Amino acid sequence: MRILIVYNTVNDARSVSGVQRHFAGVTADWITHGHTVDFLVARAAWPVFQELYPRSRLISSDNLFDATGKLAQTWRNFPAYAWRMLTCHGTRFPERYDVVFACGQAIFETYAAKVIAQRLKAVLAVKVHHVLATQRPPKSFFDRLFLLTERWSTRLLHRHADLIIVSTPPITADFAELQRRLGLLPRPVQTIGYGLDLQQLRFAPDSPKRFDAVLLGRVHEHKGVFDAPSLWQAVRQRRPDARLLVVGEGAQRAELQRRFAALGLTPDNGAVTFTGGIPDSEKDALLPQCRVGLSLSREEGWGLSITEYLAFGLPVVAMHLPIFDQVFPEQLDLVPLGDTAAAAVRVLHWLEHPDQTRTQAVRGRAFVERYDYRSIAAAELAALERAVDDHSLRASKRPA
Repeated sequence: MRILIVYNTVNDARSVSGVQRHFAGVTADWITHGHTVDFLVARAAWPVFQELYPRSRLISSDNLFDATGKLAQTWRNFPAYAWRMLTCHGTRFPERYDVVFACGQAIFETYAAKVIAQRLKAVLAVKVHHVLATQRPPKSFFDRLFLLTERWSTRLLHRHADLIIVSTPPITADFAELQRRLGLLPRPVQTIGYGLDLQQLRFAPDSPKRFDAVLLGRVHEHKGVFDAPSLWQAVRQRRPDARLLVVGEGAQRAELQRRFAALGLTPDNGAVTFTGGIPDSEKDALLPQCRVGLSLSREEGWGLSITEYLAFGLPVVAMHLPIFDQVFPEQLDLVPLGDTAAAAVRVLHWLEHPDQTRTQAVRGRAFVERYDYRSIAAAELAALERAVDDHSLRASKRPA
């Protein structure tokens, strides 16, 4: 098969998301099995994509907009997204693809993928990661805008998609509920999760530790990052030398650093280290040097950073989200959503009980072996192949 993945979300040359890491594994597997996998992505993001997908061709959806170093100016995203929805009507491709795969359900992915699939007479596929309408009430103009476009995108997928892949049973139920709210009969979907190349994630629980905890992921308020300063202040009240590592890039990194500094927690006194966006090889070298993994997110469709923590042998303190009961049953140290005091207590517990940490490390690594990308890649590829066969059969039955 020849597969084109539409990835219009990324606006800069540094950011790496869990979804990008998921696709890095599965697309490598598909290519190994003889398939072509290319990406349509803004040229600004090419440095990251060239590292993650070295065997894929990159096709530009946007040569104009580059938010590198300007991620805090989120208004820049919207003209870029609009422009990418226009360029899809005229973009030239090196070959005729069998599948056009929207990497997510945002309208600037699904609309572009739909247009390209119709131009190329290809299968339209999408992976739905989460459903905003069922996860949070809108707080801002941008929240309301995204919720509105989610409704548009859901209608588009309901009408045009040949294959809808949804990450987990709870998200499948959320997606069906959103369709019902829109007066639509829920479409059949394939429920397939996520995977990482666990063979590349070195299990070394006894390696030397430089950091007491790590926060990994997109730096955005919906990921709960603004809980981190008060949490870490509470930890350092009992352990004054405790060190936190923050790995990731995002629109609110500068504001997060400001909030840490306002509490006297800075890189200069060793309280916190910010890496920004870094290559996976560097991230994979840093995580084994940490004692505890933190997940403070307010919404998740899965929790790929948690998968990485467990793979590296870190106990995980997480804000309780229902999805975690499904994906990581009995593997996480859960606290009530937003309860930073409780999270600090649990972090201190793991720091003060290394024997329990070692036991959990072995247990967590054994658990996440089920999420190796090879099994996920095989399941997604089988679903794509069935969709292509069905598409070809329907085409053959149309009148000449």
